Amino acid sequence: MQYLPRVDYPENEKPKLDLLEKLFCEWHQQFAKNSSLLEPCGQTADDMVFDGFYPNYFSQKKRVLFIGRETRDMAESNYIEVLLNEYRTRKRIGNQLLDNHKFHSRMIYIAYGILNDDLEWQKIPYASEIGDTFGTKSGLSFAFMNISKLSNEGENWPSNWDTINTSVRLSTEGRNFIQEEIAILEPDIIIAMNLKEKYNLLGDRIDWVPETEGLYSGWLDSCGHRSLLIDSWHFSAPGMDSIKDYYVPICTAIKRREAANTR
Repeated sequence: MQYLPRVDYPENEKPKLDLLEKLFCEWHQQFAKNSSLLEPCGQTADDMVFDGFYPNYFSQKKRVLFIGRETRDMAESNYIEVLLNEYRTRKRIGNQLLDNHKFHSRMIYIAYGILNDDLEWQKIPYASEIGDTFGTKSGLSFAFMNISKLSNEGENWPSNWDTINTSVRLSTEGRNFIQEEIAILEPDIIIAMNLKEKYNLLGDRIDWVPETEGLYSGWLDSCGHRSLLIDSWHFSAPGMDSIKDYYVPICTAIKRREAANTR
């Protein structure tokens, strides 16, 4: 079972990798002990997809964590290893160019903008260009995790909530592995993608209020770690404008919350 990506990390991040490896090993054991619950999903514990952080994440001036729902067609893979190669080398997600892939390009653009002082959208480089140095000492980095550690292997594009619910149940009954992963990643900002009622699983929310249509913000306590949580539209939602529906309201919410927190 591959718990960690086979990529190079700086020495200062290796203790965090050790913590994630221990957590993922115990998470895998939890799924293996409850294999009968995985059978209706057509999966086993060995199909789990583990995620975490890209190299040099802990050196960024703000640690940004994106939280999605599930992977697609990645059973038995390591998410971070696969996507680092896509961002940095292939410049493709499947058969689609990285610059044209809404989900992944939006993450790259939004993280880049946030980490460059809310840079004007039109001045943000193409995702393929940012990818050249992604995860390096001089480049962009962020963390990513899905609430489900099972991959959607179906042919339909909508989220498979039966599989997600099974994974979430096994991840939170008796012990909340999801919160523990967040605490290890120690994000300053979490941008989550329309997780609906699943937000209750991320930790204790404080001062949870609407910012704009479809976007909420509040403080989150996950196993003692406090972060700013923003609930956004899903990054692959159809009909959404990257600037108006994502970038501007997310940056505005961050600035408002950070300003209020320093008073």
